[in-house]
Amino acid sequence: MTQMKKTRILTALILSATMGLTACGGGDSSKETSNKEKSSDGEKVLKTYFSDTPQTLNPHTTADNYELLLDMSATLYREVWDEETGAKTYVASLADGDPVCNDDEHKVWTIKVKDGYTFADGTEINAETVEYSIKMLNDPKLANRNVNATNFENGDAYLKGECDWEEVGFQAVDENTLEVTYAKNYEPESEKDVKDLFCFVGTALVKPELYESCLNEDKTECSYGSSLETFMASALYEPTSLIQGQYLELTRRTDGKAPLEDVFTPDKVEYQAITDANTIVQMFEKGELDAVVANQPAYDEYDGARYVYTIDNYGIYLNSETPTCTALKDVNLRYALYWGLDRETVVKAVYPTALPSAYMYVPFSTMPDPADKDNKTVVYHDTKEAKAIRMDGHEVTQEGYDPDLAKEYFDKAYQANGNQKITIQAIYADSSDVTKTWAEAIQSAYQDLFGEDKIAIELQATPSAIIYEEIARDKMNYDMCLSCGWGNTYDAPWNNTNWVYSGPYVYNTQYCVIADDNLAAQWDDLFYKCAMYDYRWDAQKKLEATAKMEEILYNDCSFIPAYSGGSRYFFSEKITPLMDEGDPELKFCLMQAKFN
Repeated sequence: MTQMKKTRILTALILSATMGLTACGGGDSSKETSNKEKSSDGEKVLKTYFSDTPQTLNPHTTADNYELLLDMSATLYREVWDEETGAKTYVASLADGDPVCNDDEHKVWTIKVKDGYTFADGTEINAETVEYSIKMLNDPKLANRNVNATNFENGDAYLKGECDWEEVGFQAVDENTLEVTYAKNYEPESEKDVKDLFCFVGTALVKPELYESCLNEDKTECSYGSSLETFMASALYEPTSLIQGQYLELTRRTDGKAPLEDVFTPDKVEYQAITDANTIVQMFEKGELDAVVANQPAYDEYDGARYVYTIDNYGIYLNSETPTCTALKDVNLRYALYWGLDRETVVKAVYPTALPSAYMYVPFSTMPDPADKDNKTVVYHDTKEAKAIRMDGHEVTQEGYDPDLAKEYFDKAYQANGNQKITIQAIYADSSDVTKTWAEAIQSAYQDLFGEDKIAIELQATPSAIIYEEIARDKMNYDMCLSCGWGNTYDAPWNNTNWVYSGPYVYNTQYCVIADDNLAAQWDDLFYKCAMYDYRWDAQKKLEATAKMEEILYNDCSFIPAYSGGSRYFFSEKITPLMDEGDPELKFCLMQAKFN
């Protein structure tokens, strides 16, 4: 997706769930495992798991298992791990080289499609195949989930049925050439942005003849990918066995006509659908799985763990507009709660695999390096712009715990409240014992620090669906919410529409709040300068704006960051992942793992 789209939606609730380990995730071995040998015929077989088999193999409609589908359906570009640089990179998949910009406004781009690639049944792939796939992705009658036509000239009009496809800015000029004309304000900043859009699963190929046969009579529904018989692979792996709800097998193509043969390593991948965490670990220890997520306390002391952290920033929402706790209108109370949270102690006690952080933007956030924005990045929090941020005059750190400063702010708020006890109703998701433990830990931390005679955090278990309703910006019926957070665009931290109050990037339902109207207006001004106007092409200005936007969040303090979610991985001795710490999106790239 491009930076001009609404790319990251709010992750508002902490829900207890067992996550599947798709073939783009991993870590190192823990205790000894017998799963060291290849299969008897020398095949490199990767044995892994997920929570369920894909609901569909149609890239136009899928809502999950993106990386898994990309292993079967090819895109123009693919995001992979570069072992040499130790970073993510985009490589040409169906494309023949990098996209080429044809004008100074970055509006018109050319992408070449490489000769020689075919679907698994031998049907040729060319630029017209790509155009057909993008056209059907954006067909107004089908209303597919993963549409992307708004990026292209006249794309929005096409989705509304107001023009023909031939007027849309995505056309095959000949069998090897695509011309992409972007809509105003959607022009990509660089080649990287073009590749990012065309590595998204929604842009993956469908086989035209098969797709057409799967359309219903009025062409409003399509059954493509609903079974192995209604799907045709175009990438390196084809599905050779599927038992819904139980098992999926991918087999590497050997016809020499699939992209990325030199990138991915397994000959076969066996997925089992497993949801019980203990069963997963037991299978790993028996050598029946090559990688496992083991977050249970029983595995805290195992050797060889590797970690990956999510882009979500979990913490505490504070409602300064609540009529039931007027003390929260006082920013001094919000500051006290920010500085008074001992994240390292509280978070690790409840979520031992998480990454404690008081930063508004996750600790591993990056930005394009202003000195070479197309090829290099910088760690955002290491920049002088980020280091210059002050919260009411105080330096911010990842630890973010200063009990003495917290007490100073609390005393001010307490006095402003007429030296009366402050009572805060705190809602939390009733989805698991862990969310209750987290709520109780927050309650104890604040009451112990400020004194139970001066503050009371009253906990209220609440269904998750109700929490969504109560914390919505147009309702705001809560004092404090302990089961909440928001998703970061960690490689462009300014690009977060959760905090926007005006303009075209406002969601139908917003949750994040900036209490101060002036600060909210400043945020919007900086966001739109980065997204559409003054700073769009200027990496240095974007970096400066990013720091100002983060500083706004600190000084308004309607959200108290606490941690990013984390997962602990272990690996069999059969494989070695390419990285020591997983990437937030690519995890450990098991499809690129080395077979020992």
